[in-house]
Amino acid sequence: MRAKTLKGLLVSVVSAALVLGVFYVLNESNEPRAVLHEPEPGGQADAGVTLRERLLHSSMQDIGITPVRGVWGVIMERGYKKGVATVVALADGTANLYTSSGSAVVGGRDYPPTRLAALKLCDQAADSLGDTVVAHDFPAPKQGRVRFYVLTADGVHAAEGDLFPSGHDGGGAALAPLLAAGDGVLDGLKEATSRGLIR
Repeated sequence: MRAKTLKGLLVSVVSAALVLGVFYVLNESNEPRAVLHEPEPGGQADAGVTLRERLLHSSMQDIGITPVRGVWGVIMERGYKKGVATVVALADGTANLYTSSGSAVVGGRDYPPTRLAALKLCDQAADSLGDTVVAHDFPAPKQGRVRFYVLTADGVHAAEGDLFPSGHDGGGAALAPLLAAGDGVLDGLKEATSRGLIR
């Protein structure tokens, strides 16, 4: 029993150490604070790219998700010095995080606060649709920028702003509620991982 407890503690410590290293590599500062693990080659990292492409080119009927106020998912991408962090939140409570450096946190749907945060992000995206435009191309954001892809029954809508908006950035201010909701998903993933509930 004691060996099992020590093993669980070791997994949590290793996960916490990996997030610090991975995000330092991406930006060397101000990265999202979710705890990440390194996937197997061809595993989670590739799955993140594949999932992103699938979601951006599918409908809610294809995926089998009931929308929240017309929104069935949100992809939030944050651009950093050496890569991009991609949060996927779906209206079924799915909450995952992938980084272009090859790390991932998956399984947030299994942790109630994270599942609720994913639903809240979808709900906030419905409120923010007026600040988006219909999108047909899906580039990742550049360093210092955040880009949202809102998945709706009518197709994909996009909005972009500064990751750390200043007072004079009207677009960034308009996206502040959406960014806060996305950060809520990151916080939920961090908490679930630090407790050893997901990896």
